[in-house]
Amino acid sequence: MKKSLWAFLSILVLTSTIVSCGPAALQSDNVGGTWTTNVGIVNFVQNGSNITGAIEGYGGGRNDTFTGTINESGEAVFSTDWFGDFTLVFSENVFKTKSNDLMFCGIRGEKDLPDWCGFSGKWIVPSKSVFPAGSYMILKQSGDKVTGDLFDGNDNNYDSFAGVVEWGKGWRANGVSSQRGELSLWMNASETGFQFMYGSTGNQQELCALREGYTSAYISSFTCEP
Repeated sequence: MKKSLWAFLSILVLTSTIVSCGPAALQSDNVGGTWTTNVGIVNFVQNGSNITGAIEGYGGGRNDTFTGTINESGEAVFSTDWFGDFTLVFSENVFKTKSNDLMFCGIRGEKDLPDWCGFSGKWIVPSKSVFPAGSYMILKQSGDKVTGDLFDGNDNNYDSFAGVVEWGKGWRANGVSSQRGELSLWMNASETGFQFMYGSTGNQQELCALREGYTSAYISSFTCEP
């Protein structure tokens, strides 16, 4: 009886060892479902290593379906007409592109975007014209809605913003400044900075904001620096 038991245990240990040394399995967390992103709402469907995404772009300008493959590390490779070829990295219910030149990012479900994605986060506003020294902006993007406040170097709130994201050839939040009226925030593709476009004044003063942690950001035709 004892010999039979030891033989069974030996087989069990050997089997477990063989399984653990085998090839890595496809990631267990299926990425299928609805995701809130910086430029639209995406529904992903995953079937093994194949993945399909259907995006409803904010502002109604772009709606598309894109397909790709995902590996056991949560990296999905896609080819699209609107973003070209890109790789998304899925991790802990968020995703973002691998490229430093293009930011496509999101969070699973209908939630506020994390501070490194979309307009969410802290933005350093260089002192110029309407902005006091030490200014910064705290924004939160929830779906296509963007809200936030401007603060001076003494942490005094001196303006606020509320707008709606529109995604087309680029993306922007069109809305209103509580102190200065009509205002649009025009984001660059890497989401390291955006420019302030007040009413019909255009970009004459090169007013901009830089995502916290960056030293510069190229926006349209100029470089934003703190």
